[in-house]
Amino acid sequence: MRKETVPVDMSSEQKSILGIISKRQLIYFIIGGSIIYSYTPTVFNLGPNILISIIMCLMAATPTGAVVFFLAFYKLEKRQLSLDQYLLIKAQYRTQLGSWRKGRRI
Repeated sequence: MRKETVPVDMSSEQKSILGIISKRQLIYFIIGGSIIYSYTPTVFNLGPNILISIIMCLMAATPTGAVVFFLAFYKLEKRQLSLDQYLLIKAQYRTQLGSWRKGRRI
């Protein structure tokens, strides 16, 4: 009979990329990086000199980076879910409210 080693924590997602980040987190980084990369050259050309342009680029990239970071890494400890999974469940729940009723929709 074979023996298989089981990881200690079975409830968390597997960190498959260098043991640091998971595939879901890598996808968020790729999408967020491509979004930032798409609008950064335009913002950079708006500034009068290079220092102001760099500051403007950092200010423009901060909100996107914050959203990507929270969706990829923030975990709700109370529910044992990551933030993106929780928001997806909430969005699906809202669309199903009242769908069990018969008759016309008011």
